[in-house]
This record gives sequence, C-alpha cells and structure tokens, in this order.
Amino acid sequence: MKYLFKNAKFIKTALQPKDYPHLLGLKEQQMSEIAVAGRSNVGKSTLLNHLFQRKGLVKTSSTPGKTQALNYFTVDDDLALVDLPGYGYANVPQSVRRKWGPMVQAYLNGRELLKIVLFLFDIRRMPNADDFQMVEWLLQSEIAVILVITKVDKVKKNQIKAQTEKILQAFNVENLYHVHYSATKNVGRKELISMINDAMHGEDE
Repeated sequence: MKYLFKNAKFIKTALQPKDYPHLLGLKEQQMSEIAVAGRSNVGKSTLLNHLFQRKGLVKTSSTPGKTQALNYFTVDDDLALVDLPGYGYANVPQSVRRKWGPMVQAYLNGRELLKIVLFLFDIRRMPNADDFQMVEWLLQSEIAVILVITKVDKVKKNQIKAQTEKILQAFNVENLYHVHYSATKNVGRKELISMINDAMHGEDE
C-alpha cells in the first residue's frame, strides 16, 4: 500500500513501554511505526503539521523542549508516527533531561514495529555531541534513517549544497539518505513521502 499521509489523527501520549498503544491497520495488522527525532528547536511540530496537512494537530510551542514524552499519531488509518521528545535544550530541568535518554533508548531499541526514523537537522547548524549521540543510538538500533534537513528557507539557495555537504561529512555515515525540507516554502513534502514509501516497501520485500 502507498501511504498518502491523509486523515492524520492524534492517538495518545506515552511515557514508557507499557503506555505504547496497540494500533491495528486496515488489514487488522499491527501498524508499522515511523519515529521523528531531532533537537528541541529543529521544527518537528511544524514539519509534522505540514506533513499531515493539518494545521495545529501537533502542538507547537515557543518554548523548545516542551515535548517530554512520545506522542503517537496515525495517517491513512494504517501507519503510526511517533514524535520523540526533542533533546539538547538547556532550560529543561535536569531531572527531566536524565529521563529523556532512557525513554528514547528504550523505544528505539525495543520497539519491533519501528521501521524508519526521520532524523531532523537544522541546515544552519553543525552537529554537536548530542547529535552524534543520537546518530550512534540510531545506528545501534539498526533502523533505517532518513536525514531531514530542515529550515532550508533560512539560508540562501546557493548555500544549501555546500552546507548540506558539510553536515553529511560531519556525520560521516555511509549511505545516509537525506531530503531538504521547508514547511514555510512548501519544500520537501512530496519527496519525503516518496522516500518513506520506498523505504517501507523495501522493508516488506
């Protein structure tokens, strides 16, 4: 089945494995899941609303680091997307930050339904220790990763290629698929959906 990313719905918030929902798809199978990861201020909520074509379905906040749990959504009544809490924001209380790693690691390493991680990264930044840690976890979990380079409207067009190459070199991961995205300029949605469908059908084979 080709996913069109229509009919998006919020399902629930989960803090630990016992809270994960049991979601059945159109053929009564357990839904596959796609996780969305990235720094607190990378624009995950904005991207998801754009991807879902549903304004305000994912709550955006002017305070980075507000999402401190796993938020479950579904599209096409057949695929789940899991918005992971953003990392790396200094103003989040230390007690909350300490819980973040185990919560995300438990999900990445233990969730068999997880098929792809969309790893969002701001084109204006260079990777730091938190980003490298996240990529290491993703590689260890052996889940397919798509690097979504966000906010491409914030740099000049002639800088996009050079900045992208710097980011890819810094991560130094072989065969890291990537796509440029800007919700503001309506860039990348079709390409990302196409990449997700290709990756999901590759999983099925």
